[in-house]
Amino acid sequence: MATKGGFIMLRVGNPGATCGIFPGDQGCYKQLFELSPDPTWIIDGNRFVECNEAAIKTLGYPSRDDFLNVHPAKLSPPRQPDGEDSYVKAERMMAIAKDKGLHRFEWIHTRANGTDFVAEVTLAAIQLLDRQVIYCVWRDITERKQTEQALAHSKQQYDILVSKIPFGTYILNSKPDGSFGLDYVSPRAAELLEASEQSLLADVTVVFQTIHPDDRDAFIKLNQEGIEQLRPFEWSGRVGSNGYVKFLHIGSTPVPQANGEVLWLGIVEDITKRKQMEEQVRQLAFYDPLTHLPNRRLMGDRLIQSLAESKRSNRYGALLFLDLDNFKALNDKHGHVVGDLLLVQAAMRMKSCVREVDTVARFGGDEFVVMMGDLNEEKAASTALAGSAAEKIRTALAEPYRLAITHGSPIDALIEHRCTASIGVVVFIDREGTHDDFLQLADTAMYQAKTAGGNLIRLSEATCWS
Repeated sequence: MATKGGFIMLRVGNPGATCGIFPGDQGCYKQLFELSPDPTWIIDGNRFVECNEAAIKTLGYPSRDDFLNVHPAKLSPPRQPDGEDSYVKAERMMAIAKDKGLHRFEWIHTRANGTDFVAEVTLAAIQLLDRQVIYCVWRDITERKQTEQALAHSKQQYDILVSKIPFGTYILNSKPDGSFGLDYVSPRAAELLEASEQSLLADVTVVFQTIHPDDRDAFIKLNQEGIEQLRPFEWSGRVGSNGYVKFLHIGSTPVPQANGEVLWLGIVEDITKRKQMEEQVRQLAFYDPLTHLPNRRLMGDRLIQSLAESKRSNRYGALLFLDLDNFKALNDKHGHVVGDLLLVQAAMRMKSCVREVDTVARFGGDEFVVMMGDLNEEKAASTALAGSAAEKIRTALAEPYRLAITHGSPIDALIEHRCTASIGVVVFIDREGTHDDFLQLADTAMYQAKTAGGNLIRLSEATCWS
């Protein structure tokens, strides 16, 4: 065997002797041809001129004489699966093989009983003595194609199932060298991560870019720690761009493989509605629904925290307890709707008088509490700061209120009302009492201001040494 002009030259035995298409004696090449388990042919021109026993058996004909010297299209259905005429396509395939020397493709053949099967066909252009012929080998891949179709059908069913569930799924593959990538990502997971399946499969770090910038570093750190320590991954945070933010929960479980790789079977779930409901519950539990100020419960928690901070810093804080002086008259005359309007305006005025770090809370009815922390290490200086804030609030609350009554638009009525405040002030530090003690002292000082005529500030001079 030798090569010439890009083709295989096959010289067999004695050039003077012949045996079918094979010249010479019944040598090793003839045996290889005959004993091949795959159907094997010689195409001369555009017709089958020789075949082995495997070809006869595969096609189911009694002998080779029943189908030799025919065009390949004669052993095929009229058209191939792509719709092309079998004769035209066979001519094109043989032309490619002659041009390139080797060509492999899939083909539908027909048995003697009329049934079709799928074959992987390899055509090799060779020189047999002084003639160019095509050496053709079939491999029946019907079972393989059926398996592929079954797998494709199973995947289709799986994708349909996955598309119906509200969360996404993925498989992350982490390798021994520390690298990792996605082996699979469901369409729903890609949608939730705001990326295409193709981009995620090509580069898993695309996920990092979808995470909200404020949550990204923590996500990357948690992901790396999970891979290094081989522990389940759990993360909840924000994803989003263009002004829209949603909350996702991403979790996965590691499944070590025999080759040292680890498959992480994960889910991606949209928890935005859950977060919104949790926030609503939190608002109801800790905030006043009318003014949206912290309520009595949240104020108590923050006061406890402020006392603990004062112990560490040795700096005083202050409580201002307020009661509106002329509020009941407004409610009695115009009703609770108008009274609520005044409470909302009063809350806004108080917030505008204090620092962002201070807390303004509604205690109930027309009572409010202002908590100021981290004032000064000296009690006198802290008292002066608290007194200044109280005076600023008293002045702001004493300004007339203009309350617009509407039942749609425009304004139906405009009510003007004056409503001052009585304010009790106490400065505190952790070593001098509990949060309940200081609230009681501020409340007592407030009642002293109200008893004295209202629109006044009273400083509690009592102490709570324990």
